[in-house]
Amino acid sequence: MDTDMTDKQILTELKELRQRIAELEAAGLLPEKAESHPIESDYFRMLVENAHDLILVLNADGTMRYVSPAAKRLTGYDTEELKSKNPFEFVHPDDLPGIVERFSVGLETPGHTEHVEYRSKRKDGTWFIAEAIATNLLDNPTIQGIVINIRDITAFRRIEDDLRKSEERYRYLVENLNDVVFTIDTQGTLLYISPAIERVTKYKTGDLVGQPFMRFIHPDDLPGLLESFQRTLNGVIEPYEFRVIDKDGGLLYVQTSSRPFEESGQPAGLIGIMTEMTERKNADEARRRSEESFRAMIRKNIHYYRGT
Repeated sequence: MDTDMTDKQILTELKELRQRIAELEAAGLLPEKAESHPIESDYFRMLVENAHDLILVLNADGTMRYVSPAAKRLTGYDTEELKSKNPFEFVHPDDLPGIVERFSVGLETPGHTEHVEYRSKRKDGTWFIAEAIATNLLDNPTIQGIVINIRDITAFRRIEDDLRKSEERYRYLVENLNDVVFTIDTQGTLLYISPAIERVTKYKTGDLVGQPFMRFIHPDDLPGLLESFQRTLNGVIEPYEFRVIDKDGGLLYVQTSSRPFEESGQPAGLIGIMTEMTERKNADEARRRSEESFRAMIRKNIHYYRGT
């Protein structure tokens, strides 16, 4: 019953609202509906002519029907000057076969979009790396052409290439250090360990990455190491010595030096260097025992001579 009353109330209110709107329209108090802008209107023309990308409209035979004003900035050619050119003559010879092939494929499929990169020639003879997105709108009665957006991504690719080279140099450095480079997350899971680990232990990198570092530590050294781990996460930089259990059960003495790293402004773990020092520790221990033995011998001789 309550539901029926609610529906009736809604229908009554809608009827009253429609009547009120009609009265306002008749009195000229509501704005008329805006007419849609045609594709050649000032509105869309301003959008296209002020776009940062170069916009081309090609006919099916590849001739240029429209060239946006960005042509001058991007290529050095005026729009009318560029319109009279064959668009494929600006493509680097090594890139041309692939571009022509993809253009031909795109012609066969209405609505098809191709995303390509190639080297394009400016008016002054220099080259830039172009990123182009072409859409086949030949069957669109308004456009009847192939719309291409072109942008210069030379600087972006140069930065990308510099970054790649930098990463390669860093990787070469890390992988050829005598010491082991590692990263671990805040839970103690090994995220990365450099190939040097295979020179100082019997482990392979694949045996360790994704594993908690705690499982490889001598039980007697683990409590102190965990405390040092937490202190380092909190920003206290300190070297720490402990024993690692090798794959064959042997013990290795190591020293680590780590510092925290962040991701998105939050602590994400530690990055550090581990130095294997078993031989040095064994030599120190042998020297200590030798010194103790020598001191014991001296004391024995002193007692002997005093007794004599």
